[in-house]
Amino acid sequence: MTTHQQSDKKTLFLCSLGGAFEFYDFSLFAIMSPIISQHFFDSSDPNLALIKSYGVLATGYFARFLGGFYFSHLGDTSGRKKPFMWTLFLMALPTLSIAFLPTYQQIGIIAPLFLIFFRIIQGFALGGEAPCAMTYIHEYSSDKKRSLSMSILFCGILLGSFFASLINTSLTSLLAKSDYESWGWRIPFAIGGILGLIGLYLRKNLQESKIFIACKNENKLSKTPFFTLLKNNYKNVFLGITILLPSATAFLHFLILSSANLQKNYNFNKQDIQEIVSLGFLVNAFSCVFFGYFADKINPKKIYSTGIVCLFILTVISSSIFSTQNFFYLSIYIFILAIVLGSCVGTVFHLLANLFSTHTRTSGIALCMNTTNGLFIGLTPIVFTEILTKTNFKLFPSYYICFLCFIGLISISLTGKRKFQ
Repeated sequence: MTTHQQSDKKTLFLCSLGGAFEFYDFSLFAIMSPIISQHFFDSSDPNLALIKSYGVLATGYFARFLGGFYFSHLGDTSGRKKPFMWTLFLMALPTLSIAFLPTYQQIGIIAPLFLIFFRIIQGFALGGEAPCAMTYIHEYSSDKKRSLSMSILFCGILLGSFFASLINTSLTSLLAKSDYESWGWRIPFAIGGILGLIGLYLRKNLQESKIFIACKNENKLSKTPFFTLLKNNYKNVFLGITILLPSATAFLHFLILSSANLQKNYNFNKQDIQEIVSLGFLVNAFSCVFFGYFADKINPKKIYSTGIVCLFILTVISSSIFSTQNFFYLSIYIFILAIVLGSCVGTVFHLLANLFSTHTRTSGIALCMNTTNGLFIGLTPIVFTEILTKTNFKLFPSYYICFLCFIGLISISLTGKRKFQ
C-alpha cells in the first residue's frame, strides 16, 4: 500500500514537473512579448511591433489545434504515456533555440520567420501536453482524490508561469536596462530549454494508465476517437469550451498581459506590476490546490460556479480599482483575483474530464482546451490591443469577460446531475 502511494505521488510529481517546465516555456513568450517585439520586428512603430509579436504568440496558440489533434489521437489509440516524451522535447528545443536566435537587426526578415517556426513547434507540443497529462492523472488517481490530483497537476503548470514571470522580473531588477535589452532577455529562454530536457529525462520511467490498458484489453478503443467524439459527444465539447473560457480569458488578461495595460493606460510602475503579478501566479497556483482538495469533499460544480460568480464581480469592479492608481488597492485586488481564479481552475479540469469516456477522453479534453486557447485566447491579445489602441475603449476586456462568465454559468448548469468520478 505504501509503495503504491509513493508511486502515485511520484507519478503526480513527474507529470506536474513536466507541465511546469512546458508552461514556463510557453508563458515566457507572452510575458516577454514587449522585449521580443523590439528585437524581432521593425521597432519604428512600437504599437505595430507589439501587435506583430502578439501575432506570433497567436500562431503558437493556433498550432495547438494540430498538436492537440495529433497527440490526443496518439493518446487515445496508443497510450497516454507516449505523447509525454514528444511534447516535452518539442517544447524544450525551440525554447533553447530562441535563446540563441539572431535578431531582426542582425539577420533581417529571417529572424521573425525562425521565431514563428519555433513558436509553431511550441504550440504543436503544448496542444498535446496538457490534455494527455490531465487524462493520465484523472485515470491514475483514486475516485476520491481526482479533483485534488488534477489541481496539483495544474498547480505545477501555474508554477511554471510563476517562475517565468519571477525570473524575468528578477533579471529586469538585477541587470542594467541596457544589459537586459541587449542580452539578458535571452537567459530565461536558455533556462527553460535546459529545464525541459531535464524533465524529459525524469519522465522516461512513467507507467501507462491502468484504465487505458483495461479499455484496450476489452477492445473498447476507437480507431478514430476524434470523429467518434464529434459524432456522439459534440454537445459536451461545446459545454467544455464554454466552462473553460471565463477563467482562461481572465487569467490571460489580468495576469499574463496585465503589465503593459496597467503601465500604459493606468500609469502604474513597471517593476511594481511585474512583482505583484508574479505573486499573483504563486497565490493562484496554491489556491487551486486548496479548492481542488475541498472539491473532492463537497462538489466541483458548486465551487466552480461560486468562483465564476466572484470572477464576474471582480471583473465589474476592475476598472474602478485600476483607475485609483493606488498600488496597495491593486495588490489586494490581484491577490483576491488569484484566489478566485484558483477556485475555477482547481475544479474545471475535473469537470471537463468527466464529460468524456475513456476511449475519447484525451481527444475531448484536447478539443475543448485547444479550441479555447487556440481560437479564443490566441486572438485575445490582438483583439484587445487593437481595440484599446484605436478606440481607447478601456472597458471592452471587462465587458467581454463578464459575458463569458454568464455563458459559463449557463453551461455548467447544463452538464447535468451526475456523480463525479
